[in-house]
Amino acid sequence: MLNYTGLFHLLRSMKIFARVLFILFFPLNLIAQTKSIDQVKAALDGHVNAWNSGRIEDAIAYFYNSDSLLWVNRAGIEKGYQPILGSYLQDFADRSKMGTYSYEPLYIELLSSKSVYYVYRWKIELNGKKLRGGVSSQIWKKSNKRWLVFIEHFS
Repeated sequence: MLNYTGLFHLLRSMKIFARVLFILFFPLNLIAQTKSIDQVKAALDGHVNAWNSGRIEDAIAYFYNSDSLLWVNRAGIEKGYQPILGSYLQDFADRSKMGTYSYEPLYIELLSSKSVYYVYRWKIELNGKKLRGGVSSQIWKKSNKRWLVFIEHFS
């Protein structure tokens, strides 16, 4: 039978054990968090590089190809990969209308091991003039070993 002294020592030992586990595994968790954030940053760079190379379909391939893709803008919401791709192909029918895309990171946070929240200021310039721009917030999720945008809000 466990008495109060025994219970106290057991709980104290468990607390020490939990601290040791935390100390051992915290660096691994921090490394995993940093890796996920770095991968999302690289994915956004891939999106921007594809755009600036005139490869609009490659740029849009960084979005989740599903009817559940959510796109939020001043006009309201759009759902689905195909309608959004269609809008891009219509608005930017050829490279001469695409301009040059650039961005400045504002905030990034790991929400879970497979989701990241990313906020950045963006602009598209054409012939030295701002064509479009604003602030975007995105939810990136890992899907089949790739980071993809599942939700985007831009203004």
